[in-house]
Amino acid sequence: MNTGTPHPHPSGPQRPDCWKCAYFMVSWDPAKPYACRLMGFKSRVLPAIEVFRTDGNPCRGFTAKPASPPVAQDTPSMPLAAVVSKVKPRPHSTHVWEV
Repeated sequence: MNTGTPHPHPSGPQRPDCWKCAYFMVSWDPAKPYACRLMGFKSRVLPAIEVFRTDGNPCRGFTAKPASPPVAQDTPSMPLAAVVSKVKPRPHSTHVWEV
């Protein structure tokens, strides 16, 4: 039976994922750790949930973050043994601190 009251938050495709939104940010405030730059508020819960609780509609300001470029793997151009063999040893000092 549908009572006409909204659920605490929508689920599935109708609920935007704040973590993937360009306007979402984590605030410095421990009492209100989540924030929405578009709507200009901080909250104890994710902004999309707060919007749904307040307005009764899913967030309409969701904008997907731009895709980040793939992370390049650091592959040395020469084997590690060749790099280690080129390192020159440093002369050891007999003094801990020189004044």
